[in-house]
Amino acid sequence: MRRVYCNLTITGLSVAVALLIGTVELLGLLADQLGLHGAFWDWVSSLDLNIIGFVIVGLFVMTWIVALAVWRFARIEERSTAHTQPGEPAVD
Repeated sequence: MRRVYCNLTITGLSVAVALLIGTVELLGLLADQLGLHGAFWDWVSSLDLNIIGFVIVGLFVMTWIVALAVWRFARIEERSTAHTQPGEPAVD
């Protein structure tokens, strides 16, 4: 069960990161190709993907720490196995 919980957590973060990077790239491409200017478009064009990469790595580390802390302190495994019948194996 813990593997499922952690996999869902990391998969959710991966989807969010992919959407973030895709959106930044798309907006940067639009700004370059259409010659868009203004405060927002200049900010999008000036984003440094190296810094965004470091932020993403930090997000993954923090997500793992929070997910494991929630798993341990919220006793998710005990709650999920409490619903099984006696003698029935818990799903891992």
